[in-house]
Amino acid sequence: MSVVDHIIIAVEHLEKASQDYALMLGRAPSWRGKHPDYGSANTLFRLDNCYLELLAANGQGWAGDMVRGVLEARGQSLCALIFATDDCEAFLENARAQGLKAADPVPGHGIDDNTGVTRTWQTMHWDMAASRGIFSFCIRHDDLSALPMAEIEGKGAVTAVDHVVVQTKSAEAAKKFYGDQLGIRLALEQHVPDWGGTQLFFRTNSMSVEVLATEKADDDDRLWGLALKTEDIVATQKRLNDAGIAVSEVRDGRKPGTKVCTAKSHVLDVPTLLIEHPKN
Repeated sequence: MSVVDHIIIAVEHLEKASQDYALMLGRAPSWRGKHPDYGSANTLFRLDNCYLELLAANGQGWAGDMVRGVLEARGQSLCALIFATDDCEAFLENARAQGLKAADPVPGHGIDDNTGVTRTWQTMHWDMAASRGIFSFCIRHDDLSALPMAEIEGKGAVTAVDHVVVQTKSAEAAKKFYGDQLGIRLALEQHVPDWGGTQLFFRTNSMSVEVLATEKADDDDRLWGLALKTEDIVATQKRLNDAGIAVSEVRDGRKPGTKVCTAKSHVLDVPTLLIEHPKN
């Protein structure tokens, strides 16, 4: 019923953050805009399966207030997980039937500072208690093609999001929210004895929401980290090294056949893994 539309990172200085992230991704921004009604400004990077949004406060409004609150509480970090549907009526019918008190669609728009292009959308919000403290909502874009792909700059560019990691105390609450209410398929549930918790993978639009459930987690759920796909991990690691970005050596990933490395700078304080999957 829904897919991951975009992932938001709260940043303090948008211009510097945009430069750093573009260098790490190996891609130019798709969009730079402002939301006067929301009190925020943003930079977007559209990838193959969703887009990444850097969000900064620049005035008064709910988005600006959210960013300031996140920065004060924990600094630059992942701050929101946004979902999408192509049918608001069907989404609301299922979500509400499953107990999610989602509001009726509200129109919104954004204007690109560089081109003047306007994007329009409808958003359906719910109380953060439903997602156990993670800011989220569902969006329907009027024309997704209005947001261009982030232009590739250099070899070994990031192609897509592989997974986003959520920490929670309650596996059952996660299954209700992501699975029942949002309609995302639970592809795998497994107990992990190494850290005494449960691992859930909700699969949608060629990526996963990976939920780590353990009693050691905070009372509120938290967006913790990102894994980003590349088609050539060796080229990616070399590009980052050449650009002066701190990055680990390439190593075998946990999933058989995968190769990974960890980006340690220019990631806006978000734990970031780069991953190459085996070619089919």
